[in-house]
Amino acid sequence: MSINELINMLNITPEATGIRNDMQIILNTVERRNEYVSRIVNVNRESRFLLLHQMKDEYLQHDQLTDEHFMQLYAGNPVGALSMYFLQSIDIITYWEWANANGTAEKAIQYKREEPLLPFIQAIERAEDESRGIVSGF
Repeated sequence: MSINELINMLNITPEATGIRNDMQIILNTVERRNEYVSRIVNVNRESRFLLLHQMKDEYLQHDQLTDEHFMQLYAGNPVGALSMYFLQSIDIITYWEWANANGTAEKAIQYKREEPLLPFIQAIERAEDESRGIVSGF
């Protein structure tokens, strides 16, 4: 099942861009989409959202990209690699914030090893703190 078929099946409107974007990033394989469908108990909007983000946390904790695969992706497309690694939508402006904070693929790996559920914005803040010599609270 494609992501568009899943979105249509669940009657997610085109205006619901947040959930659509999250689904495209989090449910990025056929296996993940099938798992999502099999785990839906209640099809209301809130339940679908909660299940999607529960699965995101599970993937980040137990089914993360390998370091080697992430490094390969990062070398070719850092924005896409970071989106896949953090399972959240990252745009070029956010990537520039990361790069300006001396963010690197190695730092992303280090931060995710220490805190698998770390949101990307917190990774940027931590990199900014480190580049200024401030001990980060993250």
